[in-house]
Amino acid sequence: MTRGMLMELEDVNCWSLAEAIGERGPHRLHHLLSRAVWNEEAVPERTATWAVDLLDDGDGILIADETGDAKSSTDAVAAARQHSGSVGGVELCQVAVHLTFATAAGHCLIDRRLYLTREWAGDEERRELTGVPDELCFATKPQLAADMLRAASQQGISASFFLGDEVYGGRELRTACRELGLGYVVGVRSSNQVTTPATKLSVTKAAARLPQRAWQPSRPPWNAPPRPPVTNPTRPTSCPSAATNSCACCGP
Repeated sequence: MTRGMLMELEDVNCWSLAEAIGERGPHRLHHLLSRAVWNEEAVPERTATWAVDLLDDGDGILIADETGDAKSSTDAVAAARQHSGSVGGVELCQVAVHLTFATAAGHCLIDRRLYLTREWAGDEERRELTGVPDELCFATKPQLAADMLRAASQQGISASFFLGDEVYGGRELRTACRELGLGYVVGVRSSNQVTTPATKLSVTKAAARLPQRAWQPSRPPWNAPPRPPVTNPTRPTSCPSAATNSCACCGP
């Protein structure tokens, strides 16, 4: 079924999937979906291991990001009015944090965690009605990302760097990356403080102190000749942000 779901089929159902993967009929797929007993956690773990083995070139990266699914009521587990870029702002939706493994050969989702809001986590009646396990408690999105990074490490999935936007740029997650031996390039809020040999200041002021030659367009004009990167000789060339002279993994 996994192979069939990865194919670009016009119609996706048990009949079309069975035909695509060479089955005589849809009966085995029907059995899997309706009667078979299987571990819903073990399946994505094995699928992730299989995909990573195909893509891994020794220089993979892990990327955390969240996405939302619009819902019509709060009956769906964790559905609440919350912000999600994928639904265009604050809407009634479920939000999940996903972990992606990426290399030059391609990328794939390898894990996910449903974001249970504080309201949902503390509502014992709704938890019981919807079957939310007792061990599932409130956790921030960075905490969910850190949990997935640890799970990936336990599965033997290795990567060079972790990437995330400012939601995942806090101290707790950066500490988790260092404990796992991961480099990281993450966004931080403009008010975030950094310490230099001379003083402590916001990242906005630190960036303003960089000379003009330290910057280059991320997407140069179509007809512009390529510009060689300006690298800091004291920064390892393996750092993805070596050309900017400033990043969260190595500092300014």
